[in-house]
Amino acid sequence: MRFALVAALLPITALAAPCGDSVVRWGSAIVKSIEWFEGGTPIKPDQLIVGGSDEQKTIWNVLNDRDEFSELVKIIKRDEKSVKKLDNKDLGLTFFAPNNEAIDKVRHGHKSVWSAILDKDHDNDKDKWIHQYIHDALQYATLPQAIDYQQFGRNSTYATELHAEDGSFGGNRRRIKVESSTLPPWKVTLNNYAVVTESDIRAVNGLIHKLDTPLWLPPDITDTLFLIPTEFSTTLAALEKIALQDRYQFNSNFGKEWNKKHQNDRHGKGFAATTFFAPTNAAWAQLPRDLQMYLFSPFGEAALRKLLAFHTIPNRLVFSEWYDRVHGDDDDESDFVVKYDDNLGFEWDYHFRSLTGQRLPVHAKKYQSTLPGSKQYNVEVQAHGLYARNLDTVAQNGAIHVLDDVLSPRSKEGIDKTQNQKDWNEWKEWFFEYVPVSFIPVHEVLITSLRILADGPRRQPTSRK
Repeated sequence: MRFALVAALLPITALAAPCGDSVVRWGSAIVKSIEWFEGGTPIKPDQLIVGGSDEQKTIWNVLNDRDEFSELVKIIKRDEKSVKKLDNKDLGLTFFAPNNEAIDKVRHGHKSVWSAILDKDHDNDKDKWIHQYIHDALQYATLPQAIDYQQFGRNSTYATELHAEDGSFGGNRRRIKVESSTLPPWKVTLNNYAVVTESDIRAVNGLIHKLDTPLWLPPDITDTLFLIPTEFSTTLAALEKIALQDRYQFNSNFGKEWNKKHQNDRHGKGFAATTFFAPTNAAWAQLPRDLQMYLFSPFGEAALRKLLAFHTIPNRLVFSEWYDRVHGDDDDESDFVVKYDDNLGFEWDYHFRSLTGQRLPVHAKKYQSTLPGSKQYNVEVQAHGLYARNLDTVAQNGAIHVLDDVLSPRSKEGIDKTQNQKDWNEWKEWFFEYVPVSFIPVHEVLITSLRILADGPRRQPTSRK
């Protein structure tokens, strides 16, 4: 079952979900909304969020007329389907366009993909995967609605024109994360790295937003964490230690040629759709030292595995404003409740089943900024009572929310940061009831031994004569 929290995106006159401090359960109102929003129904030119345009040029015409997009035009010409879409006057689209400077930057900085795309002719069968990548990248840079610069402040993620056809992400449209600053200097950032440098370039069939770097297709969860080693090296080391690193990856069917070249890079398909609350290096460092030593010792593997599994919601794509139940358990989730307010905000709270089988409470809330004249919205997500940051990071096979604390599985209800840290400080009193029984008899000897190995033997005080 799927739903989209579209109240924050659509014009007020088009809302299918009720407002006015109303409560909506799973049902026809939400399903009807997703059929409109996610189903790709085109917006006619006179329905554009920003109005129409005096010029009768399509997005494709505008790109061709501006010399700064000449490199991008060369790329688009290699994909006939994208040309037809961007030149279709009956659609209302948003297109994110890197200029020549942005493309030159990645051409020289990322040899693996972009040099192959830009610096070779691709007329032979061996390079079919490059043609596929170009098509998918252009679809990913296109939204099925025309969204202007100010509207970006309303949502955290938007569905693109690219459908996931590799078995991941529930087969849904892949999403783009959008962050809009609430204070000067005003800035819109996509997927944490691409910045809009010129906005609202109008065409008869939509809007163009110029970027300082091209949008990459989202990597899987593991590879996304690898991009920020200063934040997630400990989590990655933990996943590797317990042999779960490959499970958070996903072996896509990105063409036979690509699979042949990368057949040794993956060991079977991983999670096709999952949500991961990823602890940072700082989160692990806050744990008591003896607990850290135990978890990352050869004896703590089962405990570490179960702890990371508690941070994982399998078969669910849980974003702050959009959710999809891909497949899995027998939970009917009929008690999932979304509460809307008059300002296009919302709030929801649900206890999802984690990979351990234990329930993980997740709470999300969106509300309009209280700054005078601001049209921005603030979004909060809590996992087990603890606030996440860098929300809604989009991965090929799921969603990532960043935590500065390792979640304590001790409490059945939501807790605060102080209680969470208190639980970890008292970990010897409860943690070995949480892990397999076979580890209980040896834990005191184990911890003592690890301390000696880490600190060295302590010198005994000499007696005075």
